[in-house]
Amino acid sequence: MEVFVDDNKVDAAFASEGTVEDALRRVQSDLCPPGRMVIRLSCNGEDIRSDAMAATLRKPASSFERLDVFTDVKGALVAEAMIQAATSLEQTEAECGRVAELLTEGKIAEGVDTLGECIGAWQQIHEAVAKSIQMLELDVEKTTFNDERLIEMISRPKEALLQIKDALRSQDHVLLADVLQYELNDVTGQWHAIIAELRKRAEDLSASSA
Repeated sequence: MEVFVDDNKVDAAFASEGTVEDALRRVQSDLCPPGRMVIRLSCNGEDIRSDAMAATLRKPASSFERLDVFTDVKGALVAEAMIQAATSLEQTEAECGRVAELLTEGKIAEGVDTLGECIGAWQQIHEAVAKSIQMLELDVEKTTFNDERLIEMISRPKEALLQIKDALRSQDHVLLADVLQYELNDVTGQWHAIIAELRKRAEDLSASSA
């Protein structure tokens, strides 16, 4: 079998035994310089999609004639993820304002449906932030932004989401509208601050890895 990393052929001896996952771990540990990570895999010329990745990783590496592994700079990946997260957050802010208006107008069903979409977007933003913190190897207990610990900044959006879920569960639409109109502004401000800081650190890391 043959193994290529970023279109460059490498010695495939390490892939003769073990699974595809074992081979990727060796590529990451032995062939990726500091600051780079494996981001994509192709087997026999076919890109492996996320829904098929787990099954592919369990297969023997020798069952494929060719593995193509692609890497990228961690900082560049995090920076792009934070750009997308910031855009999603801005869009969700506007939608939350519309939800509050719908609730005050008595259009409960429409407002709750739209809010469900917003919660889904917040969860995706939270996942992107959590993964970015992990990729940047930041200690949430020790890392501070503007003299405030990262773990405390992250907890505020979570608290607001719990308030929203409690209001939905109790069908208290007046409280729900108040949370969306007033308290959520401070929370989204925190999210914007976190995202901006992570993007800055990612871009600094990318520049130093260039």
